[in-house]
Amino acid sequence: MNKTVLLVNEWASFEENHPDADIEAFCSYYLTKQRSERNLVPPFNGQGVPPTPKSLLVKLMGYIVKVFETYMKTALADVPEVRQPEDFYFLNSISFRGECRKTDVITGFLLGLSTGIDVLNRLLDNGLIAERTDPDDKRAKLVSITEEGRIVLFKCYARAQKVADIVFSELSDDEARLVTQLLKGVEQKHSPLMFDLRDKSIDELYELVMGVKLGN
Repeated sequence: MNKTVLLVNEWASFEENHPDADIEAFCSYYLTKQRSERNLVPPFNGQGVPPTPKSLLVKLMGYIVKVFETYMKTALADVPEVRQPEDFYFLNSISFRGECRKTDVITGFLLGLSTGIDVLNRLLDNGLIAERTDPDDKRAKLVSITEEGRIVLFKCYARAQKVADIVFSELSDDEARLVTQLLKGVEQKHSPLMFDLRDKSIDELYELVMGVKLGN
């Protein structure tokens, strides 16, 4: 069948079931449908699949993160200055930020203060970053990347790229861009909220984020 005719027929079928949907919604539906037909094996081989699309997405993301962390530990095993992936992530953040406060680096990764300080201390001990007292606030410390840190960082970049290629080998670059566009709003919404809301109960979180009042 002609590709144009095939696409028009798909649109007609979609519009019949979703009369108020726009072209963007159709494109999302069509891409999802095509990917589903291409890969008929259910996630997790059908074992323990969550009942809703969003809960399934959360499980998939959690699993993929675990896979990525496992591969990253392997990839960085021959970089003795970096003991764990967090060392690389912090070093990368400091490189992009320039000289910055320790607390800004730590909160940028949504970590607790003591955990973040441990990472920064390892980077200091290995000579990958330097620190000095903030002239505007004697109680605060500023950190910056050293020349040795930059050398190590570029070693990490090469290994991290290999891990990304391995983990997402099933995705084309265009598909990766699409997933990024779909998910970046989630990051942008929750990053500013995390520390303000972390002491709330799950019901309080739900009400604040969703704007829905839960019954008692």
